[in-house]
Amino acid sequence: MDLNSHCKEQDIAICAIRVVHSPLNFCILSIYRSPTGNFDTFIKKLEEILNLLFLNPVNLVICGDCNVNFMTDNTKKYQIISLLKTYNLDYIVNFPTRINAYTETTIDNIYPDISKNENFIIEPYYNGLSDHDTQMHTLYIPSHKSFKPGLARTGRSTMTPL
Repeated sequence: MDLNSHCKEQDIAICAIRVVHSPLNFCILSIYRSPTGNFDTFIKKLEEILNLLFLNPVNLVICGDCNVNFMTDNTKKYQIISLLKTYNLDYIVNFPTRINAYTETTIDNIYPDISKNENFIIEPYYNGLSDHDTQMHTLYIPSHKSFKPGLARTGRSTMTPL
């Protein structure tokens, strides 16, 4: 999906893929906001994109790094939660995703529509490739007559059907 017109340097980088194969009908977005980016612009652009995507109903999963710590109570966290709840999306990562000698934060997250996909597992995946740890989102997909039962996994910015 081409979302380049919605990207703004430092404020929001976003890319998406649509997976359409019954029973899979997903749109997976990967987002990034720089720590120095304008948060209000990030929220505004994210809302524009969500409004665009929801013109046609879609099973949406957002994953990425908003540089907002979900381990603490803060205004930015609650602004993101409030916006995403409007689209029935919720954050599911409840463990640190960036750990260094001085801090532990949850600045990377996955936001699925858990009302449509209640059967999932979320767990950390330590790969040592970055100063951020990967989150592995395993979604169990119901069987369908033209689709073999199985599962799909999404990690930060990736999806691998099994």
